[in-house]
Amino acid sequence: MIGELRSFIITICTAVIFITAVEMILPSNSFKKYAKFVLGLILITVLINPIIKIFDKGFDFNEYVNQATKYVDSKEYDNTYSKYKNDSMTKTLDTFKLNLESAVQAKLKDRFPKNNYAIEAQVAYDDQNDSVYVKSLKVGVKDGTINPVKKVVITTKGNVENLTQSLNDERSRLIKEYLSGELKLAANSIEVYKN
Repeated sequence: MIGELRSFIITICTAVIFITAVEMILPSNSFKKYAKFVLGLILITVLINPIIKIFDKGFDFNEYVNQATKYVDSKEYDNTYSKYKNDSMTKTLDTFKLNLESAVQAKLKDRFPKNNYAIEAQVAYDDQNDSVYVKSLKVGVKDGTINPVKKVVITTKGNVENLTQSLNDERSRLIKEYLSGELKLAANSIEVYKN
């Protein structure tokens, strides 16, 4: 017991001297705060290791370090990183799309208050520029009138034709010009149709 306590005190003293020496060598820049964080983690590990050994006789810190090293060496973290990156990109695109659609709807309602609008945006990620961009924007315009019932097409074929009626009137042109100017988007990528 006394030998273990003596070993524990020597280990703490050695760790503190090592940490102090490293902090003295480090230059005073933004890197120093990260180095202090890592050195603090080392000190915490040195302090906690004997306490864990008291409660768990089978605990071996070196075994956990070896397992972590094997994990890094096996390149398994690359697959995990790629998966999380793809999930994050999908969520970012979905959020961007929803925010864009609600912002466009609010802008149109503010500029042309007599109509109601249904917005559908298609967005994508550009790897080269590391940015999200708008591929196309569909704006459904519904005026205050009641629409007739749309024709229902039942088919067993795989392709269904688009039943939306594109608008090519003055209102459509004004909406395209307005959105093109507000969003810095090409007018030909904006489609206005009757909803």
